[in-house]
Amino acid sequence: MNILLIPDSFKGSLSSARLCAILKAAAADVMPEAEVRAFPAADGGEGTLEAVRAAVGGAYVVHTVTGPCGQPVNARYLSAGDTAYVETAQAAGMQYRLPGFSAANTTTFGVGQLIREALGAGHRRVFVTLGGSCTNDAGCGMAAALGTRFIAPNGRPFIPTGASLHAIRSIQLNPFFFAQKEVTVSALCDVTNPLYGPDGAARVFGPQKGATPEEVEMLDEGMKHLAGLFLKAKGPRLNTIPGAGAAGGCGAGVAAFLNGRLLSGTETLLDVLHFSDAAAKADLIVTGEGRVDAQTAGGKLISGVASRAGGRPVVVLTGGIAPETDLKPLYDMGVTAVLPVSSGPHTLAEAMSGAAADVRRTAESIFRLAAALKR
Repeated sequence: MNILLIPDSFKGSLSSARLCAILKAAAADVMPEAEVRAFPAADGGEGTLEAVRAAVGGAYVVHTVTGPCGQPVNARYLSAGDTAYVETAQAAGMQYRLPGFSAANTTTFGVGQLIREALGAGHRRVFVTLGGSCTNDAGCGMAAALGTRFIAPNGRPFIPTGASLHAIRSIQLNPFFFAQKEVTVSALCDVTNPLYGPDGAARVFGPQKGATPEEVEMLDEGMKHLAGLFLKAKGPRLNTIPGAGAAGGCGAGVAAFLNGRLLSGTETLLDVLHFSDAAAKADLIVTGEGRVDAQTAGGKLISGVASRAGGRPVVVLTGGIAPETDLKPLYDMGVTAVLPVSSGPHTLAEAMSGAAADVRRTAESIFRLAAALKR
């Protein structure tokens, strides 16, 4: 039997690589004769650097940059030939949000510094993986670190945060990103949310980043104001770009300030992994994520795996299913079963601490069933 393992991480609990190790050990115990291939994976959010490095190699390069709250942080990018992979969460991740800071006053300036270091080192292609940020500045901090100038009502340049997007009166783009074709910047998105509106960056993700209801309204209006400036200048229609709201609007920032493309993180990574070729040889595919919810079918790793599985059985392991989540879209994409691993009522802390044992036990049941059906 040929088994293909390609889980996303259980955020805050188990990395994708750790999940692969647990699943591989369970398969070896139950089906020692099986051929098992494991791909640590991600969808453009946290963990993407590790997944890409496992697939193509490369080396990490570490720099001290400005964190989301102005503090110095050590962040890394992946150098692989002429290509650099910059992870937003490395410089502006939720792990760096300090008390008293919300999405209204955090910055992506450090992300721009990482991109600047990668370009300075001679990389001609840069992929910016979006996800896991504690920011909502539409990538203005990132752009400022790369030479874009934002002009305030008093005529002076400033670096906008989410709370001050409305104060931008004009924007002076860095012509470097628009006048040449040798360097390309692309963003890998793990969501398809627009920049603003009911499904936009502020309303959907702002509360997760500490924004109050009043701040959410302010942030959403700021995003709308920024999009209006580009619309008046006959620039890109930012709110029509799928994924523009990713990483607090950083998706829109890559498109507007860096002349970049927004790509599906899932599809790009699956291409890097040559997943379709591996799936064609598989008898069973096991994937998963920490929590299945309404966004899982909207471009997350599971949806990409299911849509490319070629009719092979796809089993999803998850720490839990969000209330009122409709699983039918996943089944329509090709998912065979969605199995929560939790062994009973737990607090979140208990569920996360026991996740490894729960995954192992559930995986053994899956592989026992697969072995019985194969006889």
